[in-house]
Parts: sequence; structure tokens; C-alpha cells
Amino acid sequence: MADGPELAVVVISFRAPSGLIAAVRSVLGQDIPLEIVVVNSGGGNAQALLADAGLDVPVIEFEQRLLVGAARNRGIAATKAPFIAFLADDCLACPGWAAARLRRHHEGAPAVASAIVNSHPRNLVACAAHLATYMRRLPGLPANKALRYGVSFDRMLFDRYGLFDEQMGSGEDTEFMVRLPKAMEPLWEPTVLTVHRNETRLVRLIADQYRRGRRYGAYLRSVEGKKPRRIFRGVFRDRHNVGKLAKEGLPEKDRRFAMLSLPIVWLALFAKSLGAAVGAWHADKESQRP
Repeated sequence: MADGPELAVVVISFRAPSGLIAAVRSVLGQDIPLEIVVVNSGGGNAQALLADAGLDVPVIEFEQRLLVGAARNRGIAATKAPFIAFLADDCLACPGWAAARLRRHHEGAPAVASAIVNSHPRNLVACAAHLATYMRRLPGLPANKALRYGVSFDRMLFDRYGLFDEQMGSGEDTEFMVRLPKAMEPLWEPTVLTVHRNETRLVRLIADQYRRGRRYGAYLRSVEGKKPRRIFRGVFRDRHNVGKLAKEGLPEKDRRFAMLSLPIVWLALFAKSLGAAVGAWHADKESQRP
């Protein structure tokens, strides 16, 4: 695609939620040409939803649910651009999101990681959700403290090291990046900003963190063999880090509300820790079945 877009964006959707419209618009609104495809699974009609909103992009529909690794792989197969990024249907690409990625790829980075910003920085529950989930992807963090996710990749990496695991309920990106040589680990680029639409209601936040914990615990048990009690302690230990990371990683205008949300963050982390222990316990039981 020498004369076409250099960056493909795969928008991953589950059951065609209404938020998919904003996600796609945020990609269409980037200031460089992009190759865009939506991969929707689990039912719904993403094609009709987007068409009704006046958006014309290629859509691949699957009635059955695809795990995220499988959805990523379908998007990789459906695109041709030399670099590939992914966006979930509950996220938005900020202005300059695509151009900043391409700039780093052109400078030689085979993989480029992004930072996350809060959709509701003046809502205490949303602030708590943001910190509980993304405390190590705040835009002000130095590279040595940041987790490298939200990654765009040089397509050649998939040719050399294979595709994403399609059977993993979570952690498929972690598993893929472990396969990469040290020299090809993702570059932290905090000017690539993705908005995550966080929960704004306390009950929904606690439920979401518990679900995230279950997936994370199952991953840790199956991949690293950690015991449920150890997993619980490890996740809940993050309550000691969150305040320090918030002070360092957030702009001053957002810091006050973030710090006020810390009691809610601790509650959310407890729910996540409990979910992680339960997820590990269930994974252990499943592994023992004949």
C-alpha cells in the first residue's frame, strides 16, 4: 500500500453498542488518512448502526462472540497497511492519536504504546475507575513506571512471531508481547492519548472491577501458576501506589478530584482483588478436571 494509508485501525466491538459510533468518529476525525475496519461479534448490527449515523466504514460481523485475540486477528487479516492499531468500542482516539503513532513508527519503533485519559475527570467515581484500572498508563508517567499497552504494531511482527492467542479471555496482548525480543518491546509514547469511558456509578464500578479481577486472576493462575491468596495480596497492594502515581501522572487540573477519589479507589481495588482470587480459584478447579 505504498500509495495508501500507512496505519490501519481495527475497532473492536461487542454486540454493536451505541458507543461504537463515537469510537469510529474519533478515528475518522484523525488528521491523516487511515485504513479502518470494525470487527463486531456477539450479535447486533454494527453496519446498520454506523450507517444510520452517517458513517461508512468496512464492518466484519460475527454472530458468535469472539474473544479479543480472535477479533484482533480478523482485523489484521482484513487490512493491508504496514502498521496496525486497535481501539475498543468504549474508547476514543484523541486528536493526533494516529499521527503520533506513525511518527514513532517512522523513527524505527516496531511497537508504540499509548497513555489513557479519563472521560469524566470531574466525577469522583469515574476518577476512581480510571485510577484503579489505568494508574500505570497515566500520561505524565516516565517510561520506567508506565505499562506498555494500547499498542500499535509493525505488521511484520505478526509475520515473524505469530498472531494473538484466540483462546485467552484476557491478556492476549501481554502473551503476544512476551514473544517479542527485548529490542522490540513497545515504546512508551504518552502523546498518543486514548480516552476510556469510565463508569460513573459506584455499583457499576465495583461490578466492573470484580469482573476485571476475575479475568486477571484466571490469567495469572493459568500463565504464572500463582495461588489465589497471593494474587489477592498482590492486586490489593496497589492501594499503596495509586496516590503516588496519580500525583506524578496526572496534570494539576485533574489531580485534586483524583486524590479525593482515593477511598473509592481502595474499595474498587478490594473488589478487583476479590475477583482475582475467585478467578484464580476457578481456573485451578478447571485445570483439575479430568
